[in-house]
Amino acid sequence: MIKLKEILFLNSLKGVGKATIYKTYWNMLKNSDDFYDLASEVELNSKFSTEEIKKAMDNAERLYDDLLNSEIGIITVFDENYPKKLNVMENKRPLILYVRGDVNVLTKPNIGIIGTRKPSKLSQEFEQNLVKNIVSTNRVVVSGLALGCDKVAHQTTVDENKITIAILPGDVINVKPASHKNLAEEIIKTGGCLISEYEPGTRVQKGNYVERDKIVAAFSDAIFVVECGVESGTMHTVNFANEYNRQIYSYLPDERPEGSYDGNEFILQNNQDALKVENLEEFLDDLYTLKTKKTTKSVQQTLF
Repeated sequence: MIKLKEILFLNSLKGVGKATIYKTYWNMLKNSDDFYDLASEVELNSKFSTEEIKKAMDNAERLYDDLLNSEIGIITVFDENYPKKLNVMENKRPLILYVRGDVNVLTKPNIGIIGTRKPSKLSQEFEQNLVKNIVSTNRVVVSGLALGCDKVAHQTTVDENKITIAILPGDVINVKPASHKNLAEEIIKTGGCLISEYEPGTRVQKGNYVERDKIVAAFSDAIFVVECGVESGTMHTVNFANEYNRQIYSYLPDERPEGSYDGNEFILQNNQDALKVENLEEFLDDLYTLKTKKTTKSVQQTLF
């Protein structure tokens, strides 16, 4: 939890968020000796008054104590166990990761499974078989705990008593959607974990879902799209996965009596590196040798 209190302090200043911290306060944060040193530097080099600095410090102290007394695991961007894959996000990567469950699973090979909130029966059956085969190789399943394809991915994994990681658009205590609270607890009980960049009590905003999608794309070794429309939110994750040089698989069966796969077709038509999957057997040959096939972007050491 290196520099946790310092990050909480900066976040407690009015109008200061992740983007501002990286743009304006990163060097101060990185080079500060301790919490009080950072507060002094900010007061000397910013528009904030002594009263505002004191209020932010008090709030950071309170949050810090609350977190220490909670069941939530904390990883900051300065910690050794911060997932290195997220560095591909550069100055958009989370400063803090809040984790419920086993943090050790963050280092295991994985694959992200995403798709529409209203998958067809064909897609659901395919996805269930897909997940069962993936977890049989001890690869972790990553998704966003949303309705539809996300739920199928997580639920099938826990039913197999295997490990899945849910990356959330809200905090790890007040799970959204509320209907997935029990599933979230099952994820933890079967050895997986919940991850969020949002501190407990944070209200979920519309933009949080896109931020969550960025993390899913960066954290996953590869992304598998089960079913989606062109206007689906799934396309956010696909676009980020492409930007981060992650291998993308797109399910597109020959016969499609139901469901909407125009997004899957769009992915294959507009991304020359995306791989078409027509049936499970076709994908399994790739699964057993799956690695990060494309070279990930490196982050300049000066960022740290």
